[in-house]
Amino acid sequence: MTFGELLVSVGTGHLITLPGSRAARTLAAGSASPRLVPAPDEICARLIALAAAELDHGPGACWDGAVLTLLFPTDAPRDPAVPGPRGPVEEVATPAELLRAVSAARSAGTHEIRLRPTFRLDTPLPDAVPLPDTMFPTPGTHVTATPGVTADNAADNPISRRLAGIVGTLAAQDEAPLNPARAAADLAETLPTSGFVVAEAGPAGLWIEHAMRPAHGRVRVLRAGGPVALAGALLAGLHGDIGVAVVEDPPVGPAATLLHLASALDVDLVVEVWGQRGGLRRAADHRQRLRAALRGHGVRVIEVPVDFTSTKLLVDALTDGTEDALDALDAKGSAGTGEPQANFEPQQ
Repeated sequence: MTFGELLVSVGTGHLITLPGSRAARTLAAGSASPRLVPAPDEICARLIALAAAELDHGPGACWDGAVLTLLFPTDAPRDPAVPGPRGPVEEVATPAELLRAVSAARSAGTHEIRLRPTFRLDTPLPDAVPLPDTMFPTPGTHVTATPGVTADNAADNPISRRLAGIVGTLAAQDEAPLNPARAAADLAETLPTSGFVVAEAGPAGLWIEHAMRPAHGRVRVLRAGGPVALAGALLAGLHGDIGVAVVEDPPVGPAATLLHLASALDVDLVVEVWGQRGGLRRAADHRQRLRAALRGHGVRVIEVPVDFTSTKLLVDALTDGTEDALDALDAKGSAGTGEPQANFEPQQ
């Protein structure tokens, strides 16, 4: 068994490599290997590995040539770009010990483990050690945070009826700054079959999750922040899809580095920044820019002025059993056009 086959056996779909790790030699020739993704630095490697884990591509794996870091999805909010307190590096002397370490981490709900294989990386796995059944499913078409609310039972679900009323009323509004329901509807209408939308958790992700029902393509909302959403869209592009990241802040720092990596890897990636900037007068302008970006190649960034004031209506509809959210929307007549959030300037 090669190192690549061993990683595949624990469900790893991508191996994120750091400069100088000589990963190609390490994996060796075998019948199966994870997809190699070169990262320019450790922070970007961790972001991509966490995105892979959250997209159900198996444990996110980073390899520096000596230590294998495996990241598992977690519900605990944290900054994924900050490694945090480092646990000890566990030395594993056989492939079977590596399999047992991964199994124990899954059982304990551990977020991160660091392993140093001390065995030859082409050591065969003993027949007595069964390979775990860890094949992960293809990422789903849509993730909803409201159990039981689907297109099939929308008519019978009171929460779904409230959501449909709010989204429908807001999506009918065309002026800029756009309300998030209208921005999500624009994306749903223009997304091609090969499109894969990855949004960050937060107001933008909440609207993508509950207001975007694309006729084509796929949608995922990740638990982590904007840089991880960018990393997820990059992975979608590596799989031949058109990755679309929906984030709330312009890509700077590690996020900007990820965009440079996407360009270097010749990945098609569209970034929608839902914030305060962007020279759009109405939703039609947004759709026009989206269509042009989705037809293009390489990395494209679109800044979309979005007013998140109406997010309270969505939260109220999801968290209480009254019709207060719809009543408030009817009373205002134009919810989502209130005072916009504070301006931000891109970091240098």
